[in-house]
Amino acid sequence: MKETNLNEELEKEKEKLSKLVDEALKKDIPLSQDEAVIAQSRKIDALVVKIQKEKERRRKTRRER
Repeated sequence: MKETNLNEELEKEKEKLSKLVDEALKKDIPLSQDEAVIAQSRKIDALVVKIQKEKERRRKTRRER
C-alpha cells in the first residue's frame, strides 16, 4: 500500500518536472542552470530511492517467512 502512495507521488512529481522543463526550454534557459529543474529532479531521485528501499525491504520480509 505504501508503495502505491510513493508511486503516485512519483508520478505527480514527474509531471511537475516536465512542466518545469517545458518552461525552461521556452525561456531558453539551459536545464543544468535552472535551479527549479535541478531541485525537482533531486526530489524525484529521493523518491526513487525510497521506492527501491521499500521494495528491498519487502523482498527481505518475504524471504524470512
